[in-house]
Amino acid sequence: MNRGYLDFIHYVNKYQLGLISKDEDLKKHNTFKIGGKCYCLYKPDCIDNLKKAYRYILLNKLDYFVIGNGSNLLITDEYQFRIYICLKGLNKISLNDNTIEIESGVMGNMLSKKLSLLNYSGLEFLAGIPGTIGGMIYMNAGSNNKFISDTLESITYIDELGKICTMTNIREKGFSYRSTPFMKRKVIILSCIIKLIRDDNASKLYYECLNNKINSQPLSEYSAGCIFKNPVGFKSWQLIKDSVKIKSINDAAISDKHANFLINKNHATFKDMHNLINMIKEEVYNKHNILLETEVTIVE
Repeated sequence: MNRGYLDFIHYVNKYQLGLISKDEDLKKHNTFKIGGKCYCLYKPDCIDNLKKAYRYILLNKLDYFVIGNGSNLLITDEYQFRIYICLKGLNKISLNDNTIEIESGVMGNMLSKKLSLLNYSGLEFLAGIPGTIGGMIYMNAGSNNKFISDTLESITYIDELGKICTMTNIREKGFSYRSTPFMKRKVIILSCIIKLIRDDNASKLYYECLNNKINSQPLSEYSAGCIFKNPVGFKSWQLIKDSVKIKSINDAAISDKHANFLINKNHATFKDMHNLINMIKEEVYNKHNILLETEVTIVE
């Protein structure tokens, strides 16, 4: 074992940089409820402590993986000798007149609801999405043809060298449908500033959006949201419904409510879900000559 990993645990505990646990079960940290254990899971309690811990990780060249609520992940059942950095403890919010500064661990669906009740509009499309703001920025989450990048004034992150950076002029930085410049880099998103709109109908808009999702998506099931991106000119759920005959592999199943949602009925394994994803891709390609691209991040 690389001594640096054990030393990292001692370092976090010695300087009280947050919570850290060894041999953590990753099933508890993703919405699919699938995955094995990792060497340790580190949960910083503030940005300053994260900076110190992250620079230690970089200095000692330790392997790491960043998660929020784990709502867009399919994680291997194998033991992973790496550090998982969970950002859910970074949850400070500062509301001004027409903007809000949000740390990356804040839950997007919770924020959307709270702001709508305060008559602020602009984030109601995040209703029902169980991801953190940091994760949503990383993948440019959204719904109903609206994306979180459309709302962003700035993003603060730590780069690959441990330097704090701020990105502005977001629309010029290469954000598009389920694609961001962060996906090609290994950085940690710390916070963002989002522009808001005063709207007395904000609460109504929020609940309309939430009810539409409740009626059309399996929000109460163990899932990772939409599994596949929509190809240009097509809806993945329609392609899947039209092409795939086998609906499940053991406890990994295609949702009856929305065919682009795969659900863990109870005891699905990584292999079950991975095989189901590959089977769907093959069946859709065979029938429509379209190769579906996964939206979910697969961690092997």
